[in-house]
Amino acid sequence: MRKIFVIILTLIEFLVFGQENNLDRIDKEVKSIELNSALEKTEFDWVELTGITTDGGGILKVWSNKKQIYKIVEEIGLSYGRIKITIYLNSGIPIKIIETEENFGRENDELNYRERNEVFRANIYVFDWENDESKIERNGKRVLSEGSCSTFDYEPIIKRATNAIMK
Repeated sequence: MRKIFVIILTLIEFLVFGQENNLDRIDKEVKSIELNSALEKTEFDWVELTGITTDGGGILKVWSNKKQIYKIVEEIGLSYGRIKITIYLNSGIPIKIIETEENFGRENDELNYRERNEVFRANIYVFDWENDESKIERNGKRVLSEGSCSTFDYEPIIKRATNAIMK
């Protein structure tokens, strides 16, 4: 019995260490993308790309090199704040997704448009895009936005960015 218990503990340690190792690897790749000065940043009007009008407009930013996308940031302004989704890619496959919701502050029972407070953040580490295997770290609570059900819900953003830079 003790031998089985030791084997199970060893297996759990291996799985946890392996996952932490993957998180470190992904964070190193993200840092490498952030430090890559050879990437060209292009900005697009989100409203023009989607045909959807929001209170605060929107912007799609794409960092690429020779038609390969390494980073996408989609910011959508809303009447209560902003939703921002950042996607890091390796060889066209997402490796990390960061989603935030920021709400405007309140002052004298009115919205303070000069102040934005992050109320929610999700760091999604993607281990296997095709099989929807990921680890999600959440901080805070969504106030006025809805979450996605799967990493596949981010595919339209990737397609939008790909179509925008190909034009």
